[in-house]
Amino acid sequence: MTHDSASTIGRRWFFSRLVTVGAALGFGAPRTASALEQTAPGATAADDPWVSRLKGKHRVVFHSHLASDGIALRWAQTFLDTQKSAYGLTDAESSVVVGLNGRAIGLAFSDAIWRKYPIGETLQMPGVSNANSALVAQLISRGVLILACNNSIRAAGQRFLPEAQRGDPALRTAFSDDARANLLPGVEVVPAMIVTLQQAQDRGCRYIYGGS
Repeated sequence: MTHDSASTIGRRWFFSRLVTVGAALGFGAPRTASALEQTAPGATAADDPWVSRLKGKHRVVFHSHLASDGIALRWAQTFLDTQKSAYGLTDAESSVVVGLNGRAIGLAFSDAIWRKYPIGETLQMPGVSNANSALVAQLISRGVLILACNNSIRAAGQRFLPEAQRGDPALRTAFSDDARANLLPGVEVVPAMIVTLQQAQDRGCRYIYGGS
């Protein structure tokens, strides 16, 4: 197989995965003019603000829509640690993105949300505190971009509320508002993960799926 053929197959595989994820989640609503005005310097109007912070030569996006005990976060840590220990690279020489949507969005919630709702039970991660909160803080301090899907936050009540409450639209809205206000420090909200993955790929990030 030629290099060009292998690249073509790889691209087809990546975009077929994006289509599958997109079909499951739905696309985000178009951004408003006011949202576009907040685009960071160096990015185009079609980009989200985080895009302009992709500075490293080595770029990767770890994506998960299942919590899988936080494997996407741990892989991001392993990537940076290995770049340093085995290849002598600094964290600044890499741009690492972690994209969370679906159930994995619970990894971005603070302990206050874990205590208030059955997050751990839903994610099959027993406990009333987010065991990955320290890792999230460490990764952000190392320059990792941890991005949470707004579509998934908006729909999170259907996953994380007690089952008897999931049919109540008012309770679902209250949950999403509560969750959005209690994300771990440094976690950024993006409109739709399906678009975030496309933007990351367009800027040279290699896609790695972290989940079962």
